[in-house]
Amino acid sequence: MPLRGPQKDLFKSRGELNFSTGTGFQGGPSRKRKGYRLALWSLMASVIDGLILVAISCAFLISFSLLMKTSAASVINTFFHTQSQLILLLEIYAVSAWVYLIATRVLTGSTIGEWACNIRLGQPHERMETRYVLRVLKRSTLILVTGVVVLPALSLILGGDLTGKLCGLRLFSLK
Repeated sequence: MPLRGPQKDLFKSRGELNFSTGTGFQGGPSRKRKGYRLALWSLMASVIDGLILVAISCAFLISFSLLMKTSAASVINTFFHTQSQLILLLEIYAVSAWVYLIATRVLTGSTIGEWACNIRLGQPHERMETRYVLRVLKRSTLILVTGVVVLPALSLILGGDLTGKLCGLRLFSLK
């Protein structure tokens, strides 16, 4: 219905209002982070997850020292006394990191670092499939076996999710 009378004069100075051209909204999803940007955000999520694992390890160390009624410094000194004990400590840390990555990704869909960086492993429909757990196992094991740094660094250099291409489960950005 065309405007008449005083309403016509009220909107005369505004010109034609067109939502799609005036606001830049074109419909559809926004541009997602891909390539180098996604690899950098994945690296940031890994740093956050690493810090969380260190914090959990410190909490367990304090709990263990309280149970043994010794100081945390003496517990650390006994662990770092020989090289074999240091290797054992690093192996325990690697296994706990592997369990953390798999458990949080399977149960909640992402690790705490990925959640904070708005990254998810796999699309929502992929997470409902039974093979999702196997793909998460494969991806986490592949990253851990290659030394935690090698594949993420190669992904950053090549500008894509190399681990996702190898195991069939890619990272996706929510932003």
